[in-house]
Amino acid sequence: MPSALSPEDLKAAVEAGVIDAAQAEKLQAMRGGSAVLGPDGEPAIADEERFRFLNGFNDVFLTIGVLLVAGAFLIASSTASTFGMSWFGTLALAAVTFWLLSEILVTRLRAVLPGMVLSVLFVAFAAAAVVVQMHWTNFVSSNWSADSEFAFWRNPSLRFGTPALIAAIVYYVRFRLPFALALIAFFGYAVVSQSLLQIAGIGPSFVALGYGLAVLVVALAYDARDPKRQTRLSDCAFWLQLVAAPMIVSPVILLIKGTTIGAATSAAILVTVFFLALFALAIDRRALLVSSLVYFTVAVYDLLNGGIPLTGGEGGSGSFVLTLGVVGAFVLFLGVFWHPIRNRLLPHLQKTAFAPYLPEARQ
Repeated sequence: MPSALSPEDLKAAVEAGVIDAAQAEKLQAMRGGSAVLGPDGEPAIADEERFRFLNGFNDVFLTIGVLLVAGAFLIASSTASTFGMSWFGTLALAAVTFWLLSEILVTRLRAVLPGMVLSVLFVAFAAAAVVVQMHWTNFVSSNWSADSEFAFWRNPSLRFGTPALIAAIVYYVRFRLPFALALIAFFGYAVVSQSLLQIAGIGPSFVALGYGLAVLVVALAYDARDPKRQTRLSDCAFWLQLVAAPMIVSPVILLIKGTTIGAATSAAILVTVFFLALFALAIDRRALLVSSLVYFTVAVYDLLNGGIPLTGGEGGSGSFVLTLGVVGAFVLFLGVFWHPIRNRLLPHLQKTAFAPYLPEARQ
């Protein structure tokens, strides 16, 4: 059997436009190679939480150009009429421009960082254009009464979030940029939370927790399809978990604070962080831990300082310094010994139904 294509060969083929990144990944797997192309063209470590962010400094250069174009459109859209165009016309032209730039920079050049910026700009300008058009045609001020059929759209999150969500979905379907999934999840939450609040009166904390868990399940499904972290599915999972993490952690901590008092609250938060750490180690993702660090810091401080608020006197300042040291040591310990700890943890999970979907431990 012929030897596998080298990372340099695959990278050169992608840059030349002969194949795209997804095809390069499939070729690598088909030829028997287990390496993943990293940003530097070297094989990526299979179970590392890595995602492609830059192909090189040219991506930064391209991003600067995109931001300059965006600045021009922002200035043009800040007035009622520029070069004889209306607000809607300027915003729509900006959205079309960013879409065309995506066809070049994302589809052909596979530039990740410019693609991330372009996705945000396209979604923002496209949604803004829809909002402006809606305001000046159907939803004029006389239609915003409480009994109006348009009253549902009075909420800014729904008025902007709905077209933004649609734009993000369209962008992802066309360009398959993993970062666009984060935009879909973010604006999806804005639409779902406000809709449930208006229709069913469900509290925001319960909506955030339920939505965050749903997004986390989708992220885990992406990871389950790529346990070796070799394809773009791993990047998709990363961005979804980054959105889901604060939606899960914050409501859980608020629930603990509402059911416990004093030192019991801090102790419960520490136990929660401990279990989040075990879960993060099992799935080899750090997003949930990062989202819980603020609450973890406050809980450690309360225990060290006897519950004195962070704005306390000299004793409080000393406890705060010690707290930062303890939390910093905890983060550094996990960062340095992440893989050895996973090596000890994973054997205990081998008998569970999720074992085949967990990333392998790094030896």
